[in-house]
Amino acid sequence: MDILNASMADSLWIGLIVGLASLVQSLTGFGFALVAVSLLPFFMDLQLAVTLVIAVGLIGNVVLWWYYRDNFEWSRIIHLSVAALVTIPVGVMGLHYVPEHLALQALGVLVLAYVGYSWLQLSLPELTGRPWAYAFGAASGVLTGAFNIGGPPIVIYGNCNQWSPEQFKGNLPGVFCVLSLVAIATHIWQGDFSAALLTQVEYAAPFFVAGLGLGIWLSKYIDAANFRQIVLVLLGAIGLKLLI
Repeated sequence: MDILNASMADSLWIGLIVGLASLVQSLTGFGFALVAVSLLPFFMDLQLAVTLVIAVGLIGNVVLWWYYRDNFEWSRIIHLSVAALVTIPVGVMGLHYVPEHLALQALGVLVLAYVGYSWLQLSLPELTGRPWAYAFGAASGVLTGAFNIGGPPIVIYGNCNQWSPEQFKGNLPGVFCVLSLVAIATHIWQGDFSAALLTQVEYAAPFFVAGLGLGIWLSKYIDAANFRQIVLVLLGAIGLKLLI
């Protein structure tokens, strides 16, 4: 479905999905792109969904980075970021040439893989060498460019290096700010940003802010660990649906 032909009802659903994804992010600390990119293709083209999520998600990453800036360590993310910057265009251009049904199935596999990784809580080896940073950063760049879900490789790398919760909160938004800016620039170069898409971004932004605020308020009453399990079940169902 072209965004130019999206009905008001579709636009409302798009806004609600962005709001839900933002709510999940603020309650659990993860999942904005995973939830949004998994659900939005039911109402708009996958390529447009990815571009929309990158643009809206940049707002949240900037806010989170500023809030946790005291825990930001450039030395920990420099090699991840450099590798990701090189491979982001590969993901962006790949999405243009891969048939959408195959791209959606690949997205379903990636979502299910992340759900499995989160549930199994695998014991990971210590991977501290610079080549590992480049490898995980490159994987994150491809996934960011293609689907804007570059978080899992960075999270796995951080776990392998025993990052503390504070380091995750400070470093992840910093990485994603850099990656999002480069991804947006690449999408602009590819001609993916149109006036209609920017209008949809403006429409979705208030839903994003509302979801963020609601999540912060609900975090006082809802156990984040239990809610995270619910989200993983939801993502598992979405991943299976994308494969069908």
